Amino acid sequence: MIYYVSGENAGPGSGTENDPFRTIQQAANVARAGDRVVIGKGVYREWVDPLYGGRSARERVTYAGAEGETPVISGAEAVTGWERTPDGLWKKELDDAFFGSCHPFKTVVSGDWYDDFGQTHHTGEVYLNGKALYEAAIPEALKHDASGDGAYRWYGEAADGKTVLWCNFQDVDPNGSLVEVNARPFCFFPRAEGVNYITVTGLWFRQAATQWAPPTAFQEGALGVNWSKGWLIENCIVSQSKCSGISIGKRRDPTDNVWSRDSQKGGAQTYTEIIFSNLKNGWSKDRVGGHIIRNNTIFDCGQTGIVGNMGGAFSVISGNHIHDINTRSEFGGAEIAGIKLHSAIDAVIADNCIHDCRRGLWLDWQAQGVRVSRNAFFANAVHDLFIEVCHGPCIIDDNLFLSGVSLLNVSQGTAFVHNLFAGRLEMHSDTKRFTLYHLPHDTFVGGVMTIYGGDDRAINNIYVGKADQEGAYGNCVYNGFSAKYADRFLQPDDRPMTYIGNTLPVDIHDNLYLNGARPYRNERNATEAKDTGVRFAVVERDGDYYLTTNLFDAGWGARAALVTSRMLGKAFESDACYENADGTDLTVDKDFSGDRRNGKSVLAGPFGKPFTELLLNRKPCEKQGGEA
Repeated sequence: MIYYVSGENAGPGSGTENDPFRTIQQAANVARAGDRVVIGKGVYREWVDPLYGGRSARERVTYAGAEGETPVISGAEAVTGWERTPDGLWKKELDDAFFGSCHPFKTVVSGDWYDDFGQTHHTGEVYLNGKALYEAAIPEALKHDASGDGAYRWYGEAADGKTVLWCNFQDVDPNGSLVEVNARPFCFFPRAEGVNYITVTGLWFRQAATQWAPPTAFQEGALGVNWSKGWLIENCIVSQSKCSGISIGKRRDPTDNVWSRDSQKGGAQTYTEIIFSNLKNGWSKDRVGGHIIRNNTIFDCGQTGIVGNMGGAFSVISGNHIHDINTRSEFGGAEIAGIKLHSAIDAVIADNCIHDCRRGLWLDWQAQGVRVSRNAFFANAVHDLFIEVCHGPCIIDDNLFLSGVSLLNVSQGTAFVHNLFAGRLEMHSDTKRFTLYHLPHDTFVGGVMTIYGGDDRAINNIYVGKADQEGAYGNCVYNGFSAKYADRFLQPDDRPMTYIGNTLPVDIHDNLYLNGARPYRNERNATEAKDTGVRFAVVERDGDYYLTTNLFDAGWGARAALVTSRMLGKAFESDACYENADGTDLTVDKDFSGDRRNGKSVLAGPFGKPFTELLLNRKPCEKQGGEA
């Protein structure tokens, strides 16, 4: 069955092509497995709560923008009738009924691992011509000197059934412009859990009043799956969420945010208890996760572009362009990144372009079986990739890490293969937190252990140094670790791995070092080209980002063996193989562009052949709608 929606219909409609529904929710009330909802152009100011899901990946409920259109689902309402005040500000009074049951200007942003930077922030937001104003801490701050976007501010007071907003629109007359005030926490988000196998394609979700989304609380997003299975989210735009754009995260629990209310047990312990609670309540591959999020553009969100804990396990996140996350820096804390995932077991994160974010990708706890492949990271403020307290196996291959800090590694059992590291590397152990690992390809917990560090593989990568910080940009960060193998090559099963000097030994070979980057002292077959002057630059043209480099004129060409599951062996603590999510053997045989590496002898780094310029925000997944 196909249902049609058009916001231009004067009446409620019957859902036919000639008499479409006026709201998307009308279609969401009736669409069942196998049905398709076609949404016409326009702005739909509603929270869409899909009541029914599909039966399988081949029998879905599909919500799709009409061909050639990008309908908008907004969490905001347009507000007119602003009054000029004597001091040059603008004022608007709204009845609380305007906001319904969820009042963003009474809801304070809060939760575990949140930092308000000394100012109360609300999930409410005011937008002028599509751009969010900054919340002022006190009325007097509305008039403080500021430049640029920071000069546009709002302040609100909610009491006695009324909400009064004062705004500094600078020299803009709001009554001649589009002013919107967010009024809903979600754009598209089921109230019920287990609404499975939904496809969302070709829609724009924006201006949602979402709450902070730590791993120990219900994780909100402008668009979210609410503890379900098998969603396909593709070719969408998600923007201007107060906190998170897309949520594939944790379900509601009575102990949500307990750590910020009572910190006696510590955050790590409360998080561990959350994992076991959700295991008891059905966290498994059969019931939760397995989503596909591809070819979306996500930007201007306050906390994350994509957030998840447990609910993102077994998922594929590919071809997305994620940028400008937490760049306003109004609030902070942990849990801020372009993509922030906990417990992302067997997830595949590939072909994404992530830039101008606070952090790029943050894999936290139990990134077991995760593969991060062919992603481009640049201009991220803190670091491109943070892997925190994971025991492996985790595979990082064919990525471009171009920000000032490429990697923060507080984990063990990770294989870094065919990457380009142009930023600083940082390495730490963590022996104070006992963290979980799982049976292979399963949510069942196999054990707990601290992070001693090591058990990593670094093979066929390119490391680029900095002239003024020689030694800070190579695998010399591993110099406190013992070699996994002695003077000759041994397969992992030929010699048991043991703790040495409170760290696990590492296996590092066949990497290329440029511009003064230094190899690991026990490395086999390292290639050094110290004085090559290799440069990388990212240029933007019409919304596309391109990489240029002189690498191919400067000593590139070191060759080594093709990396396979047999070469990588097993992660020590979890006793799990480096392999594909389906348990088959892994071969790292595709370069950054997706071109296949030929032969047993391959080039170091993520590039299979020279180029003049390389498109970074590509969308290699062209399949749309229907099957995943």
